[in-house]
Amino acid sequence: MDKDVRPSIKVSKNGPFIAKDVKSLRNSKGVLIETKPIMTLCRCGGSANMPFCDGTHAKIGFSGEKEEDRVPDRIETYVGKNITIHRNRGVCSHAGYCVCNLPAVFERGRDPWADPDAADPEEIAALIRTCPSGALSYTINGELHKDYSEEPGISIQKDGPYNVTGIELDDPDGSVPETQDHYSLCRCGASKNKPFCDGSHYNVEFRDEKN
Repeated sequence: MDKDVRPSIKVSKNGPFIAKDVKSLRNSKGVLIETKPIMTLCRCGGSANMPFCDGTHAKIGFSGEKEEDRVPDRIETYVGKNITIHRNRGVCSHAGYCVCNLPAVFERGRDPWADPDAADPEEIAALIRTCPSGALSYTINGELHKDYSEEPGISIQKDGPYNVTGIELDDPDGSVPETQDHYSLCRCGASKNKPFCDGSHYNVEFRDEKN
C-alpha cells in the first residue's frame, strides 16, 4: 500500500460503514480480524455476519438519520487550578472509564459533574486519554490536549461500538467527530446521534456473541 494512502471510514446513506485501507480490526478480546482493502461494517445491529454487513439494513428499513431529541453537541468546561476538563456529551459513548476509575473527579448526577481539583492533574490527564469517544479532553498550561497520535485501527467494544483511532471519518451528511484522532461509532443501530455511539446499546441490550 502507498505510504501516502490513509485509512478512512465513509458513512453510507442508511447503510454500512465503508472502511478503506484499514489494516487493524480487533474484536473485543483484542484478537485481530482478517481485513480487506475495502470492508463494509454493519451499523444497523442486525447482520448475521458481524462485524461485516450482510444487507440486513435494507430488509429492516434502517435509518442512519440523527434524531431531534439527541444530546446536542456542546462543550462543557470545568476549570481547575492546574487542569481544565472539557466534555462534549453529544459524542459520549458512556464507556464509563471516567466515573468508574476516578469517581472523586467524575460523578454521575453531581453538579458540577467534574471536579478537576479532586486528583493529581497528571492522573486526570492519563484517565482522559483512555476515553474512546473523544468526549473528554483537557487543557494544561494553556494547551488543549485532545489528539494523542494513536495508531490507525478499529477495536470492537463488547456488545458496544466500534472504537476508532487515527482514521479519517467521511460522512456525506456532514457529521464530524469531536476529534478525528479517536471516536466511537454506533453498531447497534439505536443511537440517536448516528453515526456516533450514544450508549444506546445498553438500553436496547445489544448483543454480539462472536465479537
